[in-house]
Amino acid sequence: MKKIRFEDTELYTWDERDSAFIELRDKKTQKTLVEWWDEEVKEVYEDGFLDPQNLHESVYDYYKEYIQ
Repeated sequence: MKKIRFEDTELYTWDERDSAFIELRDKKTQKTLVEWWDEEVKEVYEDGFLDPQNLHESVYDYYKEYIQ
């Protein structure tokens, strides 16, 4: 499996009322690498996996550590 570099990813987020979405994608293929919806978003923040001040990098770090 080819390792994906940070600069090869893009982050998509959406937040409205009680709904939230975070997705990390491969820029070249548009393949979803990791995503969270609603309560999952809340949980990854509460568990300290994501840094709201550095969201793209912290989502990428999560992807590298737990998925890639």
